[in-house]
Amino acid sequence: MRSNAWVVAAPSRRKSKSWARIPLLLLAALGISAQAAAQSAPDVSKELTVVKRHMDTPQLKSALAFIEDQIANPADVVQDWLGVCNALGPSHDEIFRARQIYKMFRIYGLEDVYIDDLYNVVAVRRGTGKGPTVVLNAHHDNVPIWPKEQPVNAFERNGRIYCPAGGDDIPGVVQLFTVLRSMQQAKLQTEGDVWFVTFSGEETGSPGALHFARAHYPHNLDWKKGDAFVQLHGGAGEGATTGSGPIVTRATLRIFTPFERRVEDSPGADRRWRPHAVDVLARALVRIRTEVSDPRPDCLRCVGPKEGVAGRAEHYVNISMIEGSPVVNRPTSEAAVRIDLRAATWPAMRKLYDQIKKIADDSCTEYKTKGFAPLFIKDRCDYLFDVNEVYGRDPVNDKIPGWDPINNPQAKFVAAAATALYGFPPVINSGQGCGDCTNLYQGGLPGMSFRGEVTDYGKGHFVQDTPDDARQGGHDVTESMSVLALWAGIKHALVFAVSYAGQPGVPRN
Repeated sequence: MRSNAWVVAAPSRRKSKSWARIPLLLLAALGISAQAAAQSAPDVSKELTVVKRHMDTPQLKSALAFIEDQIANPADVVQDWLGVCNALGPSHDEIFRARQIYKMFRIYGLEDVYIDDLYNVVAVRRGTGKGPTVVLNAHHDNVPIWPKEQPVNAFERNGRIYCPAGGDDIPGVVQLFTVLRSMQQAKLQTEGDVWFVTFSGEETGSPGALHFARAHYPHNLDWKKGDAFVQLHGGAGEGATTGSGPIVTRATLRIFTPFERRVEDSPGADRRWRPHAVDVLARALVRIRTEVSDPRPDCLRCVGPKEGVAGRAEHYVNISMIEGSPVVNRPTSEAAVRIDLRAATWPAMRKLYDQIKKIADDSCTEYKTKGFAPLFIKDRCDYLFDVNEVYGRDPVNDKIPGWDPINNPQAKFVAAAATALYGFPPVINSGQGCGDCTNLYQGGLPGMSFRGEVTDYGKGHFVQDTPDDARQGGHDVTESMSVLALWAGIKHALVFAVSYAGQPGVPRN
């Protein structure tokens, strides 16, 4: 699950090449007004000073040099990528992939590594104990749309990795590996701990992230004490998105039409096609599709709780998994459909509930009072609307007390790290971010994500743009991603983690 959209003013995309960092004083030359930059983020000048101090240390310079070597020769990164791809990892059944990731964290020198009850992998790189904890995370599952009995082998061709989940979010896992390897190679000591965490189940509601939050907050990890939670998902280099994803509901609409199938005064069953539960459900689905679904482009993560994007959908309704009779030679008295609903706030979600229930009630009323062709038989009818799973937290009506999505030190350091690396104006937006952020929020941890469209070619050559074909075939066996899309996120995460967790002897103010 991926989104790189912006809610507040952000720099326009440019394809011109940049060989050196661009000073902030050149905003006007870049075509960006001071007002637009101010709207993008609060003042991060203090954080930028701290980040630059860390970037001047021999240890962080050595870690960044290691990444430059990887850009020039990405063979090790490609091998990591293929290794995770080829370890099966469909949502809710990721034990093979979790074990592969566990093995790699151990190979790369960490001893405090474990797999929890929901197949999250947690690896801890200890600091001196004097700074805040940084949790860098990604999700390792893939959409379970192909049988694990028929694995799909990953491969690399022309600088691209081809495999299911190769672009969402195994790249984030590989970015974690590379950040860790760079820190280990440079023997870089931080004051705060740096955790490397991969979550399970993101493609099916992010239960892994919720489990992680409930397992660790507030006794191990507490944002109120400064701990930070930032997800890698490929793109980065410009700033942070601090909001959770939209509220997500997995619901089921069930139609019941119990009836007697005996022909009056005759033995045996009436095998003629009779109106039944599937007929009622079909009528309801047509109306849900035409009256409840928003036909505009789905971009809920482009929409903050109070902002809107012209021409974009305000909610999302996906109809899937329709079920009828388990046998083929009788009309069914029960039919059901699973519906995926997403909305920015709970009032908007409840409005969707009410619309669907009214349509179901109307469909049953029509069936009971008018009957359906061809026989117009009036049978009994009823329905149930079950809300099976709920993910996310309402950012308007159920805020995390005390959390400011813009003016918080964690996001400011994320933004400052991007500016120190690439010189673009810092961006923090409170839009709806990563899928796992949804359930981190629900569990009381304000997760955020690295955001940006920077492509880093190494040796100071970068562009503020991601090629259109950086990721292709999302959530499909044809999925692929360019290796070039990794590097900005790796550098961004490294510089942020080291600067925010702190290095001994480097002033924090």
